[in-house]
Amino acid sequence: MEKQRRRLPWVLVALGAAMALLALFMLLETRDVLQYCVLAPEAGETGENITALAASAKKLGADMKDSLTWAALDGAAGTQSLSTDTTSAEANVIAMGEGWLEVYPRFIQKGRRIGESELEQGAAVVMLDDGLAFQLFGTELPEDAKVKLNGVDFQVVGSVRHGGSLFGGRGVGDVTEYDAYIPLAAAVKHGLTLSTLTLSALPQGGAGAAQLFAESAEQWCPDGTMIDLGKEAMRGMILPRVLLLIVGLYVMVGLFKRMTALAGRWFEGFRQALKQSYIKALIPRLLGIIALTLLGYAALIGVTYLLMVFSAQPLYVFTEWVPENIVEWSSISKVFWSLTASAGRLVRIGTRELRVVQFWGGIMRWGMISLLLGFALRARKQA
Repeated sequence: MEKQRRRLPWVLVALGAAMALLALFMLLETRDVLQYCVLAPEAGETGENITALAASAKKLGADMKDSLTWAALDGAAGTQSLSTDTTSAEANVIAMGEGWLEVYPRFIQKGRRIGESELEQGAAVVMLDDGLAFQLFGTELPEDAKVKLNGVDFQVVGSVRHGGSLFGGRGVGDVTEYDAYIPLAAAVKHGLTLSTLTLSALPQGGAGAAQLFAESAEQWCPDGTMIDLGKEAMRGMILPRVLLLIVGLYVMVGLFKRMTALAGRWFEGFRQALKQSYIKALIPRLLGIIALTLLGYAALIGVTYLLMVFSAQPLYVFTEWVPENIVEWSSISKVFWSLTASAGRLVRIGTRELRVVQFWGGIMRWGMISLLLGFALRARKQA
């Protein structure tokens, strides 16, 4: 029992480090995508409401081409049954608008991707996850393969690697094992019910693009949820940044003390040498000591500066955290209540990509908690 107690701190440290490193890797792999998610309106008798939103979203993307590399709209049709003459399977159906595959690339396994003209015209075509294609058609995907979706025959143009995770398999938050991709216009044309619409974009860089996108998307369709995936990934890494700053400053203080002690020994040695030699002969040594001392302090100051810049980076991303006047209580209070109101919204529509980032952010937090608890138990045993 005593042996197990001694091992417990190291088990917690190892477990926490493994969780934190895995979460860090997954968060760093998050693509810098802007999303604006809204509840899909009633389609109308001919789908005119969705069509109008899609047309205005396309115009918005064209108007913002100087700030965005790509912009696209998609709709979530939820879990649907896809069937052939002999078998059937359930899949999450994603209704893609024009340019969607540029924002969310998919690796083609067989066949081809849905073309932009097919997306624009709403052709009855579909791409399947490779696992779904195997379940429905076996190892060979026929050229004339078709699946029935919502009573309509869709031509299968290709199979793709599942996009729910970095490794190509079922990912965090996937309700079903497979995905199927159809044109958004086809979903509207054939009466599929959409739960949400998501406007996505690849920014060209800078916080200004995100702000412009958010303002334009709010005008496009009010009461949606603005999601910056890169920003959310950084949110998940705030805790290790804070700990790195604390540990880094502690280490830097120790290094400054060591540097001061080392420089003191150098100058003491020079002072002792003065008792036996003339200062003229010792000038090169003195200049060397001064140069090394200055270089040492310069290196430490440079590392400290980089540490502070790295730690302050979130303030440039989360600009809403920074009061207009950091010494004025009313300004600080305004920021506090603004953040509180945002966090306390009764309904916040999300996307699958957001849930993935939030999941790994949670893994990061629990990993750091386990790591700190292990170190705390170890320090207690040594005390």
